[in-house]
Amino acid sequence: MRFTRTSWVMGIGTIAVLMGLSGCGKQQTILQKDAVKYPEAVRLYQQGCNTCHGDNLQGGIGPNLQHVGSQLTEAQIRHRIEVGSGPMPAYGAPGDAIYTPSQIQALTQWLSAQK
Repeated sequence: MRFTRTSWVMGIGTIAVLMGLSGCGKQQTILQKDAVKYPEAVRLYQQGCNTCHGDNLQGGIGPNLQHVGSQLTEAQIRHRIEVGSGPMPAYGAPGDAIYTPSQIQALTQWLSAQK
């Protein structure tokens, strides 16, 4: 079988289209992967946490959270969100709460799943 220049171009074009459709070479961020299952938590994280913890939980000013569910219990994560730690503000401070208890619970559940 003999390949012509046109068949090569068509073949390479088809491969390029299929790679583009499959997302080959592009990895989704943790936030993109989790946005369907944990929409409220991802939204809250993007609004108030990613400045210090990074747009993929990779850390920066604050610690890396990509595996926080393996490092802290759910109760410890909730406590850290509620009362803060070091430079991290207390998001659930009585009388001055930034997040509601249900919002803190959403973040806690999502972060606990980061193993």
